[in-house]
Amino acid sequence: MEPRDGNRRRFFRQFARESLVWLDELKGKPQCKTMELWELSSSELSQLIPQVCSGVEILPDDNRVCGRIPGNEAVLPLFDSTDAELFVFNRFNGANSIGQIAGEMSAAMGFDPEESYARVRTLFLHLVRLRVCMPSNPEPERIKSASENQVREVASTGGNHEQGKG
Repeated sequence: MEPRDGNRRRFFRQFARESLVWLDELKGKPQCKTMELWELSSSELSQLIPQVCSGVEILPDDNRVCGRIPGNEAVLPLFDSTDAELFVFNRFNGANSIGQIAGEMSAAMGFDPEESYARVRTLFLHLVRLRVCMPSNPEPERIKSASENQVREVASTGGNHEQGKG
């Protein structure tokens, strides 16, 4: 049975994405699967340094900020143009971690630290889902050390060891 065109297109898109990730890793840029971001603890997520993806066009509108993803002509509404959202988004510049941005927001806008962190986290993950932002340091220490430990354990046990969740 011949696969549908939609399945074939989806396969080639995924293959192209995985190939780009592989090439970036060969160039020395560590990569993290997008789905892993939602699984990170607060302390791990706070280490990530958000940045707007290359080629994304940011378009201010009356009451919201919109964007255009490379290769897509559609303009996507990204978030409301509130002082808090703009404060956070303007710091997604590849220089500040999520934890630093939350701390700055708390000090500058008077939010308690937990609310500031929640706002930064929510906007970041929302923009990741839309392919507008990604972490510039996508591999926090836990992911890196966990994958290194798994490789060592598999090598030492011949692949017969089941890894428990920690």
